[in-house]
Amino acid sequence: MYKHALVLINNEEDGQQILQSIAQNFYQFGTAITLAHVTEDFRELDITSDAFMKDSQSEEIILAKAMLSHLVEKCSFPVQVKEFVALRYFDDITHYIDREGIDLLIMGHKNRLFGSFCAHANKFINHPGIEVLIKHINTH
Repeated sequence: MYKHALVLINNEEDGQQILQSIAQNFYQFGTAITLAHVTEDFRELDITSDAFMKDSQSEEIILAKAMLSHLVEKCSFPVQVKEFVALRYFDDITHYIDREGIDLLIMGHKNRLFGSFCAHANKFINHPGIEVLIKHINTH
């Protein structure tokens, strides 16, 4: 079995489906679960000192943390939470995976022409030493 799974979510809808249908099963077999979200940090580009851009970015981070807290409150088993704020998401998440000893990455995918994580998932699928599970997300 896996020791530690990172559940990378896009929003509350996919987070809830993945936690209830997949992560809970892994937890029952002793896998530690970390729920994570990525907010792209355009401030790293440092192309503008526009306060509107910085306020917008801060609001996105606050909303993402609130969403994660809401998911944790609904969850029937303990989960850790990680919010990534990065422009180089793949490098930052890969570093976190290596540092924390994560051996399973769980991501959601919707049947859309340009799915939320299709580009992200492709990068992680070929990451040596970690397995990736992609869950189809039902849309209502």
